[in-house]
Amino acid sequence: MINDQYIKKIIQGHELYWNMLGSLNGNKNHKGDICWLSGDINYTYKVKLHESDYNAEINKIINKLKNKKIPNNLIITPDSTPNDVNICDLFLKHDCFAISGTNFGMAKEINENNANSIADNNKMHESGIEIFKVSNPYQIKMSGAILNTAFEYDIFSLTHYTDIFNSPRVHFYLAEQKGIPAGACMAIHADDFVEIAWVCTLKGYRKKGIAGYLLNMAEQDAYKKGLKLSVLSAYPEGLNAYIRAGYKQYCEIFTLEYKG
Repeated sequence: MINDQYIKKIIQGHELYWNMLGSLNGNKNHKGDICWLSGDINYTYKVKLHESDYNAEINKIINKLKNKKIPNNLIITPDSTPNDVNICDLFLKHDCFAISGTNFGMAKEINENNANSIADNNKMHESGIEIFKVSNPYQIKMSGAILNTAFEYDIFSLTHYTDIFNSPRVHFYLAEQKGIPAGACMAIHADDFVEIAWVCTLKGYRKKGIAGYLLNMAEQDAYKKGLKLSVLSAYPEGLNAYIRAGYKQYCEIFTLEYKG
């Protein structure tokens, strides 16, 4: 694959993730562009500019924000404009916007060797680490608790995690060390790639390779289903862990917050 193809899959995975969240109980998703999370929490609106007069389009978006027709956090992806234009700079010229987050779009081709590497990792077993594909209500409850704790979520309930778990395309993975839940992640299977999200390890269990083991289990599962590409969006603090796991950065995804 060339870089543009990786970027296309990263964007598709990002949209798949937000569409999944928008379909959850209590959330609202409109046309794949808007995702309201849990009532009054305004979380994301994907920006897509088409007209040549970008400033006029941005002013239209500002009016929608003022009238609370769209959420106050805007997602900027590489396909937000048809041309090579720095959209963030255009928005930041208006004093009512600020960059509130940056994610790195990353991808990795999965092959037989790296998909099966977890089976031969003696260090994992010597450390008492086990990785499970979540298959029962107790495990989904533990995974949800870990994710809420690690990411400081207060908007996802057990009902939300159960909704996600019941989707045929979504899979959760749980890590334990000596029988104690220590980490979790989620994977969404598309037709020709897997989007991995919410990779986390609890404090006290970090720097033991658990995130890498979770990634590898999710990749192994995807490979068995015939998927040979894994994509994800990484926070800056997790970038090195993904690089060690074989992922490469291909683009950046920004979140702009409307301060008006």
